[in-house]
Amino acid sequence: MKKKIVPILFVGVGILLIASSFLKAGSSKGELTLDIVKTETLMPAAHNVYSNEEALDGKYYLFKAKLTNQTNATLEDVVIRYRIPGYIDWTEVGVIGEMFSGQTASVRAYPKFNEEIAKKMTESVEKAEIEITWDGAEEDDIIEEEFSFRIADRNEFKFTNVPSAEILGWADVHNNTELLACFVTPNDPIVKYYTQNIQEKMLKGESAGVTKDPKEAVRFLTGIYEATRQSHMVYSGTKMIPENLTDISKFSQSNRLPREVITGNTGLCLELSLLYASVLSSAGIDPIIFLVPGHAYPGFKMNGQYYAIEATGIGGEGLGGIQSVEKAFETGMKSLNEFFSKQQQGDLRYTMVDVHIANQQGATPMVLKDDAFLRKKVDEMVAAWGGGVPKSSTQKGAYTPSREISSTPRRSNSLSVTIPSSWQTVRRPLANIPILTASAIAPDQTTSISVFDVPTNDVNEAMNLIRNYLYNYGQEIVYQFNGNQVSGQTYSSMGTLNWVGKTLRRSNGIRIVTVGSPDYLYAQNSNMINQLFNSIK
Repeated sequence: MKKKIVPILFVGVGILLIASSFLKAGSSKGELTLDIVKTETLMPAAHNVYSNEEALDGKYYLFKAKLTNQTNATLEDVVIRYRIPGYIDWTEVGVIGEMFSGQTASVRAYPKFNEEIAKKMTESVEKAEIEITWDGAEEDDIIEEEFSFRIADRNEFKFTNVPSAEILGWADVHNNTELLACFVTPNDPIVKYYTQNIQEKMLKGESAGVTKDPKEAVRFLTGIYEATRQSHMVYSGTKMIPENLTDISKFSQSNRLPREVITGNTGLCLELSLLYASVLSSAGIDPIIFLVPGHAYPGFKMNGQYYAIEATGIGGEGLGGIQSVEKAFETGMKSLNEFFSKQQQGDLRYTMVDVHIANQQGATPMVLKDDAFLRKKVDEMVAAWGGGVPKSSTQKGAYTPSREISSTPRRSNSLSVTIPSSWQTVRRPLANIPILTASAIAPDQTTSISVFDVPTNDVNEAMNLIRNYLYNYGQEIVYQFNGNQVSGQTYSSMGTLNWVGKTLRRSNGIRIVTVGSPDYLYAQNSNMINQLFNSIK
């Protein structure tokens, strides 16, 4: 089962969302037929997601039970319950008041594990037992079923739950990426203590999270880098980030927790990114983790702009030397420009995790307790810091944001729409769709514009041509006209996109300008969508 992401072809933007994959088992007994869709692996770090049916659209459940009443009778008060010996006692999943003959009903189980599961240091294979009863059921009628599943250790992260044989593209490979937010631990007492020391020793008591000044936020970002560099932290290598669709060995990774990276003084690129994200979040800054083929690097967003740093510049395995803080930041910003360029080209290998958005959607981190020994380790590291980050490193000219922000939108006569100056515009984004002449994307990647120029004077023919192009990419559109206005949805295996637009007569045909957002964010982005829609002329 795949998690939804936004189709890129109609509005020129791809947004990765996290997904899960499942195995099937089935049996029948007595008066009901039972089909079970089960998860393959649970990650302890994400146990708060599995327990919350509203988290990340409820995609992460232990199992789904589909019941079919194949008798000629109506069954009353059908009760489905389950347990996981050693973890969860008998728990009701649901009660179905009446099941008529031939009726099918489905229920999902969201297991509520004890917080102690966050201490699980080894993987194990566990068993779930299911029992289904109803009023008047004899002992021999009761349905009993069980299945095995795997609980990973707390450090394991699986990029995907899709079986390797079923992976069709990068959307499948990255279908769990939002769960990385569960490994970001800003409330860990050790991380908070480490953050406090950075603010006091590196930044001399200043906090970028309070001022919301991008320059000071960049200074805080570089302060984290200096803290790792001055404590002689070692970068362990680029292993375990997926680079191709066939290397299944890289579809899961054992991540040291941020507290373990701090006190162990070493980390992989993804582990360093999780550390940075934890410290930034602890300081009140919105962290971003950027994932690219074979690599990950951290950054943040503020006031509609994105910033990044090459955390691995501290040096280590296979690297020639240690980068200065200025060089590490310069490298990160260059990587960021390439990242957005690749995204605009529709390269799904380039994706990001907006940690705070994922948190709001239910991907909350595990709870970790204070540890006097680890605090002492932090004190030992802080003692090695020789000085803070000079303010000159973030003065005017020292950095260039990935996208300049201006309060005044710009009018593009050639695009027939007013585009906010913070947005990125790409001409001819997809060579295989020549009638898609331009697209523009918002800094937060959730709203975008598409411009189609179709050589016909018939609006229905124009929309049919657009539909045919998208159909070749496995997408289907439905739409309706209201004068020169058009609205609709784009459906695909990746998700649903809602959009509105206008048709404009041109000397060489018809121009169709649309603005859209994923269905689950459309209401949230309605003010911006309406503003852009009204500017189309």
